[in-house]
Amino acid sequence: MARLHRRRAVRFLGDSSPSFEGRSGALHQAAGIGLRGTDCLSLLHFLADLLCFPMSDEPYPKNYQDPAMVSRHSPQRIRKFLGMVVSLLIFAAAAFSAILVQRNLRINPRTEDAQVRANVVGISPQVGGTIVAIHVKDNQLVKKGQLLYEIDERPYQAEAEKAQADLALTEFEIQAYKDQITAAEAALRESQANALYASNYAKRVGALVGSSYVTTDKNEQAQTQAQTTAAKVEQDLAALSRARNLLGESGEINVRREGAQAALRDAALKLSYCRVYAPCDGYVTDLQITPGVYASVGEQIFSLVDKRIWYVLAYFRETDLRHIQQGMEADVYFMAESGKKYRGIVQGIPKAVVELGSPSSSTPGGQGILSQVSPTIDFILLAQRYPVRIVLDEKEEHSFRMGGTASVIVHTQSDMAAGSRRLNQLERVDAAAFTAPLSGSGMPTPVQGNE
Repeated sequence: MARLHRRRAVRFLGDSSPSFEGRSGALHQAAGIGLRGTDCLSLLHFLADLLCFPMSDEPYPKNYQDPAMVSRHSPQRIRKFLGMVVSLLIFAAAAFSAILVQRNLRINPRTEDAQVRANVVGISPQVGGTIVAIHVKDNQLVKKGQLLYEIDERPYQAEAEKAQADLALTEFEIQAYKDQITAAEAALRESQANALYASNYAKRVGALVGSSYVTTDKNEQAQTQAQTTAAKVEQDLAALSRARNLLGESGEINVRREGAQAALRDAALKLSYCRVYAPCDGYVTDLQITPGVYASVGEQIFSLVDKRIWYVLAYFRETDLRHIQQGMEADVYFMAESGKKYRGIVQGIPKAVVELGSPSSSTPGGQGILSQVSPTIDFILLAQRYPVRIVLDEKEEHSFRMGGTASVIVHTQSDMAAGSRRLNQLERVDAAAFTAPLSGSGMPTPVQGNE
């Protein structure tokens, strides 16, 4: 049985020599290869030694050395032991690194799907007309109140002059109605006096009816005259009321004058709209017109990128939103400046985005104006991404460009109270748009800027 085991082991190790020396050499050679090879092959060699030699009934050769007697400090064993230790250390380090990475991703969620944004103002005229002058260039930095372009003002100047004339005519009409009221009051006083006399005369005549001094016909004439004068009083009262209504006074306000003045202000306002000014500090973008182009009311001529505040829309998966709150600090990296870190503060998370496959905002049943985030893969179930707005707490630099690509890391363990206070300071900007003042001629006074 022992010989059978030895034959099988030697045959397994690939030694076909029938002699014991050949088998012993093959075993030692295989053991050496096993120590230098993989652990699995070494284990097979060790099992072959156990099967072949300890159970053999033949005497060992003189030059045979029992593996159990080999020194435990041999170079082969040391290399094998060190290899196993290093493998275990590498595995433990990999597992520990994976745990640290998973914890870091949970505490500091991040995304590389982010875009630099800024508020954009569409510059469009409030009155229609031909553009006669453009005072800015494309990509130019303009100041709040700087003159951008002018529209032909002649039609609106004529309307303003007509409104001015209508106001003057209204003043004459008001004076005429006042004179009419005065005449109506005088007529009323006269008719009241006549009515009083007629009434008293009718009473005296009526007392004498039946005597030889007053006839029946004379009495009827007196009564008729009293009734006629009384009716005249009522007529003059109505005429006085009508004259006062035509005057249009309500307390200390004359509505005729107010209407004419409002028409004049409207004409002057439309005249002022012929000059278009910058509503804020920003950059002229997409200017593709030239003088001579007709501008319709509400038609956007170009855009103005507001430079007062910049922010980043970071598209986070909905599974990461539970860790993100307003006021948390964030690190922002621009692709244009990949080696530079910018500080940001989370401004908020939207409560709604456009559902995939839902109706558009212009069709009945649409959700209105909502952010639409398209998935990158459509054949598997993906977590929806939401645009988290992060306000940049940095001064504007050359790399700040709307639409630029960015990466964001949110620090969920930052001080949210301090971040919220700083966010309020950043958003506390002069939000009032520039309003061109009206001069005496109805034209606004332009603000000089860098053209």
